[in-house]
Amino acid sequence: MLPASFAPMLLKLILPKVSDHFMKVFKLDKVLKYVEQENDADKEIARHKEHITMLAGEFSDLDARIKKLEILSKKTKKSNGK
Repeated sequence: MLPASFAPMLLKLILPKVSDHFMKVFKLDKVLKYVEQENDADKEIARHKEHITMLAGEFSDLDARIKKLEILSKKTKKSNGK
């Protein structure tokens, strides 16, 4: 049996090799690269965000125009009704 004082030293020697093996077997380096670095999905999301922002601005402009038209319509109805 090994003394308990050797356990930390053995873990320091073994764990890096075990973790490297898992990285290779499960292709974790590719997963990390995909998660951490900008990729096609990130670019597509950014493009969609810009498009949504532009459409939201146009929608608010149209909403303002509709409100103005409603106000004008009410004014013309009142003036025609008198």
